[in-house]
Amino acid sequence: MRRLQESVALSPLLVELGIVVAQRGSHFFLEFDYGGTAIPLARITPMKESPAFALESEGDSGWVLYGQGTPSRIVKLLCNDTLGTFHALGGIDQVLRNSAKKVPEVVQKTPRTFAYKRTNAPCSLQEALYFHFGIPLVVAMEPREYYRQHAEPSLLETSDDQHQVLIRFCSRNPANPRILGHGYYRLLGGDWYGIGVPPEVANTLDEAEAYLKSTL
Repeated sequence: MRRLQESVALSPLLVELGIVVAQRGSHFFLEFDYGGTAIPLARITPMKESPAFALESEGDSGWVLYGQGTPSRIVKLLCNDTLGTFHALGGIDQVLRNSAKKVPEVVQKTPRTFAYKRTNAPCSLQEALYFHFGIPLVVAMEPREYYRQHAEPSLLETSDDQHQVLIRFCSRNPANPRILGHGYYRLLGGDWYGIGVPPEVANTLDEAEAYLKSTL
């Protein structure tokens, strides 16, 4: 467990997520707190007759092998995820590492695109949610049910005060393009909330707001 904890502590992303290592039986779980509940981000299992560890992601039918190696290698695999198998926040980990953990300034170039002010380099939507809108990482990686399908997010609408953000998730399969759902992020009482919204329920900020309030 100590080697895992040391590897986790070296990742700006995992530190910002507040990841803790919890052992249950022969498995180690990397968990974060969401609304007072411990949520597993990944499972790590020592491999039999080998010094290596297995990194596993959670799917609909249970835990699935994603990669294997030393604690430092599997933590690197975990942090590099940009599609959503675990979190889709891999770009943020790299930015924080390269900027000595300082938060870079992000500017909105067009209604749907962002860039880093100092370098003018393109900024992913997940990076913009965190660096530009100030949405906490545990909220920015919601809705996980769409990210786990490796859906591609795109910005749909924001409020003038930037306290409401609506994004759309579409399949990455060009042979079967379809909208999987939406992600709605809302600043209420000083706290950000993030929720998945079915496409048939809401396609605008007002509709997403009504859906959010119906769940609170």
